[in-house]
Amino acid sequence: MVIVDELNDLRDSPTRWVFLVGSRPILGICLFVGFLFVFYGLWAAGLVRFTNQTAILYILSSLVGGNLTLVTLVISINQVIISRQLGSPGELREDIEKVNEYRRQAIDPDRTEVVPVTPSDFLKLLLESIRRDLQRLGGLTASADDEQLRADTDDIVTNLTEHVDRVDRLIEGNGAGTFDTLSALLTTNYADRIYQIRRLRSRHREALSESATDLTDDIVSKLQEIDVARQYFKTLYIQTELAYISRVLLYAGVVAEVVLISSLLVLSSAGETAAVRALPSASVPAIAAVGLLPLAVLFSYALRLAVVTQRTIAITPFTTPEQEDELHL
Repeated sequence: MVIVDELNDLRDSPTRWVFLVGSRPILGICLFVGFLFVFYGLWAAGLVRFTNQTAILYILSSLVGGNLTLVTLVISINQVIISRQLGSPGELREDIEKVNEYRRQAIDPDRTEVVPVTPSDFLKLLLESIRRDLQRLGGLTASADDEQLRADTDDIVTNLTEHVDRVDRLIEGNGAGTFDTLSALLTTNYADRIYQIRRLRSRHREALSESATDLTDDIVSKLQEIDVARQYFKTLYIQTELAYISRVLLYAGVVAEVVLISSLLVLSSAGETAAVRALPSASVPAIAAVGLLPLAVLFSYALRLAVVTQRTIAITPFTTPEQEDELHL
């Protein structure tokens, strides 16, 4: 069922699947199969011949050294993650108090007595609160005498409400995980939306009622709270993903090293004439592909990490050209 859903996502948007929403293990397997296809294609076409034992030994030795470097990288990543998780009771208590303070400020206590603990439910409350404020703002300006004010307000309310509805649908469709919630916020540009609201208030300062002005302040504040939530979810996702990458890379690295070193031992033990019988040429492309397995794993996970970082690199009130470009995701 999971594979069927992934294939459906692939048909809907191949670029989005590869860069963002696709299963990283499935993408890594696709890359590994691609390596096999290329290597066996070259061998079947007669473009390469695995008869030179020295060349094969050189290639396998290079792969062994490269994978050992990846294992060292894994250890470094684990050290960084562990250092981020360590802390004294006082530091941990301070972090908890800051998170609780943010939750109290972001959610209206008059409407919600208990704040949800999952990222998706917390974000839904923020979106619902913004939707209510937008409807109230539209109602307050609907009877205004200034036609331009009504037009400008209606444009902001319509566009922002459509955005809130779209993000809400994405959350419902993705799931309740941290990345599922974060992915729904990757194509947002709250800096631009906040700028539009503040420009509306500046242009129609005299025509806006006090209640409407207060509502624009509330909407801006809640959009900023969503941006804070997005950055926090990104921090949680990156820490979790780096830990997972470390584990998967260790698995792939051990498999690759065992296969490569075993092949090297076989070739080294065999004579020049017996090397072909000891290690058939048909097995060399598969061995080379296994040697590149850690690279396939690293590529599949690092690609999404890079996209997430690029899409959230700036915080409100600033934006970047990379965040303006949606990359068709």
